[in-house]
Amino acid sequence: MTATGTPFPTPGLGSANTAETGAQYNLANRRVIGKSLPLMNNYFKVSPLRAPNAVQANFASEQFIDELAHAAGVDPVQFRRQNINPATASGDRWSSVLEAAAAMASWQPRVAASSLKSASVVTGRGIAIGGFAGSQAGVVADIEVDKKTGKITVKELWGAENAGLSVSPEGMHNQMVGCLTQGCSRALFEGLAFDTKRVTGLDWVSYPMLRFKDAPKVHNFTVQRTDLLPTGSGEPGVVPVPAAIANAFFDATGVRIREAPMTPARVRAVLKAAGVK
Repeated sequence: MTATGTPFPTPGLGSANTAETGAQYNLANRRVIGKSLPLMNNYFKVSPLRAPNAVQANFASEQFIDELAHAAGVDPVQFRRQNINPATASGDRWSSVLEAAAAMASWQPRVAASSLKSASVVTGRGIAIGGFAGSQAGVVADIEVDKKTGKITVKELWGAENAGLSVSPEGMHNQMVGCLTQGCSRALFEGLAFDTKRVTGLDWVSYPMLRFKDAPKVHNFTVQRTDLLPTGSGEPGVVPVPAAIANAFFDATGVRIREAPMTPARVRAVLKAAGVK
């Protein structure tokens, strides 16, 4: 709100968060464009969600990195490994979370979607790296996809985070568990519904969230850096989760899913459009 109580025309773009999208890679040509809804007349009351804008930007950019790895016929971890930009101040920090997440999950190198199955229920594995608040995170996701119902079940998540000096390792552990779990919820369930006048998702039915029965096993690892000042740990871990799940979906089905939440209806639609049964 302004000093006079008049609503701002937009909720704020958070351009500092989106502008860093893909900056961890040594890309010769990179352009990031952010857009926001024109929310004049206070049509919607807005408030930041965990890691505002970063999750959405990472969902797009880390899927595209995965596409490039597939097009090159290279394992997704190896492709990231060889393209992380060592010249940036945080280059070694990106490498640390990539390697830690892959090691935790016992990642076996192979090209994504290289062993597709015709079964109704298939499995896949994906990885993504992303960050927020000056920290870096890497996530590996193991999922199961029921191609008939369209349901994605996240079986396990492995998350590594580099937040500089961790002064409260147990507190950071709790934050990372929350980030991984909430990231899964946002990836699969949480989609705001609204009409031309108001938000219509006003309860846990019309705005669904992850339930205990759908919660994945989560594992996390703190990359301790006693040579660095502490950076944020309450938000970075949520950022790469949806992208890791989407990349695992591609590994399982050979099909890209571009919208989140990745609901059963959207899954069925993208599989049908791709001719996958």
